Amino acid sequence: MVKGMFMTFSLLFLISSTYSQSKKSTDSLSVLERDFHLQLFEDRFFDTPSLIAHENVYHFSYGEGRFQYSEGSLRHPQDYKKQNGLYLETASLTALKNTNWTLYGSLEYLNTRKEDIENNLTYGIVDYGSPYYFFQQTSGLWNHQNYNFKVAGANKVNSKLTLGAYLNYDTNFYFRKNDTRNELTALKILGKLSASYQFNDKHLFSVVVSNEFYKANSELSNKFPENNTELTADYYLNTGLGSYIKNLDRGFDTKRSIPEVQLQWFLKQGNWDLSIESDTKLGTERWIDKNILHVEENDERTRYRFMDQNFTVFYNRYKANSLFSLNLNAGYLKGDGKVWQETSAIYAKNFTTTSYRLATGATLLFYNRFLNKVSFGLTYHNKEQYDLNYAYTFDYQYIDPQLTLGLNKGISKKAAFFADISALYHHVLDVEHDPFAANNIFVDWIGNKIADYTGISTINYGIKLGTDFKLKNQNRLELSVSSNYLKVAKLSENSSNYYSKNDDYLNLTTGLKLHF
Repeated sequence: MVKGMFMTFSLLFLISSTYSQSKKSTDSLSVLERDFHLQLFEDRFFDTPSLIAHENVYHFSYGEGRFQYSEGSLRHPQDYKKQNGLYLETASLTALKNTNWTLYGSLEYLNTRKEDIENNLTYGIVDYGSPYYFFQQTSGLWNHQNYNFKVAGANKVNSKLTLGAYLNYDTNFYFRKNDTRNELTALKILGKLSASYQFNDKHLFSVVVSNEFYKANSELSNKFPENNTELTADYYLNTGLGSYIKNLDRGFDTKRSIPEVQLQWFLKQGNWDLSIESDTKLGTERWIDKNILHVEENDERTRYRFMDQNFTVFYNRYKANSLFSLNLNAGYLKGDGKVWQETSAIYAKNFTTTSYRLATGATLLFYNRFLNKVSFGLTYHNKEQYDLNYAYTFDYQYIDPQLTLGLNKGISKKAAFFADISALYHHVLDVEHDPFAANNIFVDWIGNKIADYTGISTINYGIKLGTDFKLKNQNRLELSVSSNYLKVAKLSENSSNYYSKNDDYLNLTTGLKLHF
């Protein structure tokens, strides 16, 4: 499978490189300018495949490798305390010569080792507010491999209509070499079809229909390298904030289906443009018990349904030597979980979650200047969870202001130094947690510690330093070292302290990136 993915991407890249025509490219941009435009492409155009042929899109080809290391106690209790691993990626966007086609292809590979993950035995599977995952009292070590293949194409049918398609094939393998309590294989396939219609020189309307299919296969096993008590060796399937299914001895199949509809209106006038996008997802997640083999038995132990709605606005103003970009995002997610009850033969609703998200970001690029970039962002998040079995509530609110400065300085005709410096303050506004409503092992092992972590205000300092080299044929080589340091600003006031003022988290990354 992996070999086939590499061959497919290699063929796509060979075709696009051989037959590409001259388009606006990132060759003349600084590292900070390239990073910004690549991110703008991901956020604004890539979600709509027919827009990858838009005239505002920069064409690019690059290969990248990063080694990352992180360690610290200030992290979510269901996450890792220590990680090290390798990330590789290659991607290309180009227009085919003498055709109306624009093609995109990328391939990503990740291989990491994650240590001291506490109770979570289905690490990486939870998303969209779902409460379901296996847990156990003992902690362990994960090896994680990821292969992620993306391909997209857009065809300009005529002066008005452009059609596009996108396919993402993403596989994840989570396993333990010394501890085989759960080996998990996950596959995500996302397919999209889109159309963009140019009404006139100013107005462009796009529509996207898509579906994401996700399947994970969990293989539980009671092989332990060390002695464990009967309690710590038991498996549980979490179904809420205190609710769980216990006495499990085999794994589950997890299936998720998410149909999606996106609408976008794009306005271009003079030296500015504006786009407004609506994105609606309606998803269902099911956990299927492998122990239940007979047709007359119900093998679906849980169901989770959700609605995820997002609205996004982008505004760009272009000048000869600068660019101002503003984005606004509002998100709403509503989900509820049900568990099969054998005695009454019904699905009983036992979990609900609601979350609101507001975010804004502004960036000012000064092309070919020492002060190359200034960015500001602000995010507000409110999440509410409720376990109906125990009347257990867990609500929290926070805001995240962030400031980033980017510097770029030529040190010779062929080399330039760059620095990207940022600070993000995570300020907790409120946490409501009622652990006594569900005074059981879940609260003792997981709930209280999560509540304590969620109530901590933190500050995150980030810096990326590097050198950008000009090579032959307009190729560029980027060498960089980056670091993020997370530190406690204020401990939680409403729960027992599992963390201290001295806890922190450090991430270090070294990278090599070739633009060609």
